[in-house]
Formats: sequence, structure tokens, C-alpha cells
Amino acid sequence: MPIRGYFLWSLMDNFEWIFGYGKRLGLYRVDFATQARVPKLSAASYRDVVARNAIGV
Repeated sequence: MPIRGYFLWSLMDNFEWIFGYGKRLGLYRVDFATQARVPKLSAASYRDVVARNAIGV
């Protein structure tokens, strides 16, 4: 089956919901006024993990 995208999800995401919009979590920073999304450094790290199918040490 062709894979067209990935979803990054963790058990901790459920606990992060209690912070509402006060904390900026995730792989992208979102400007709520314009809805523009800017990748954080963690997005590049996750991209590399997916590309290699392994975590580099």
C-alpha cells in the first residue's frame, strides 16, 4: 500500500492537551493569526529518522 504521509503521535500528546494553546508543542510552530506553519528543528530530526528508518546516535 502506498504511504502518502506520516503522523507523529505519542502517549505524551494526550497529557499535553491540558495546556491548551498556552504551550507550543509539536514539530511545527503555527501562527494562529495567519495559520502559517514553520517547521522546528525537531521536524528535520524526525524527517531524518523516517528517511533512515532508524534513530542516529
